Amino acid sequence: MNAARSYEYTPPIRCLIKHLLEGRYITPKNSLYTIFGTLKRVRIVATITNREEFMSKRSSDINSPTEEVSTNLRFELDDGTGIISAVKWDVDVENYRDRTKGVLVDVLGRIGFFGEKVQINNIAFIKKINDPNYVLLREADVIKKIKSGDLHEIPEDTGSELEEDTFFDDIPSDIDVEKLFSETKSPKVDKVKEDIFTIIYEYSQDGNGISLEELQRRTKVSENKLRTYINDLVMESRIYPTEENIYQSY
Repeated sequence: MNAARSYEYTPPIRCLIKHLLEGRYITPKNSLYTIFGTLKRVRIVATITNREEFMSKRSSDINSPTEEVSTNLRFELDDGTGIISAVKWDVDVENYRDRTKGVLVDVLGRIGFFGEKVQINNIAFIKKINDPNYVLLREADVIKKIKSGDLHEIPEDTGSELEEDTFFDDIPSDIDVEKLFSETKSPKVDKVKEDIFTIIYEYSQDGNGISLEELQRRTKVSENKLRTYINDLVMESRIYPTEENIYQSY
């Protein structure tokens, strides 16, 4: 359990929808700059103002043309400060029958950018709220955070140059940036690791990721070696665990 926890990614930040809409999304970092700093995952309380089902396809096997069809849900969420879209991928619709228009929900998900708009593009959960006092408590959390004064300035939008500059802000000084982005590629490429990444990437397109068990079945790699490859990919910031033994690509 401790080993799994050491690879957990950025914890969700509670905020209002307006803070997301007023933020600035930086594509290279897959992050949103807000007054609360750089966000990757958020948790909001809002009312569902619209809901729609849509279908998507993906290959069931990397070497097979066979496609699996999944049902997905898209919600429009309104908390009184703004409206944002949120998507839940590959769902059993019967389990979400009570998440309909007018219902108050607690939502946790990953920030994304689609159609020039910020959205929650990977809902981890969307829970129905029955106690109105819960809303007041969550709003109080956000207000307390703002009053604490621990806020950040959102970078001005000065074009691609700023995005490129800010991309290097958090890179440790001991990393050779020129070497990292050199056009000369290392002649040694671990094919097994790249195959593992390809499979994780494939399963991430619908927002669900892949379990360690399924990954082992697909790759035929021993569990110890597979965990070593996974740890490498996590440290390289190419994948992340969404929960214990479930992995997605960025």
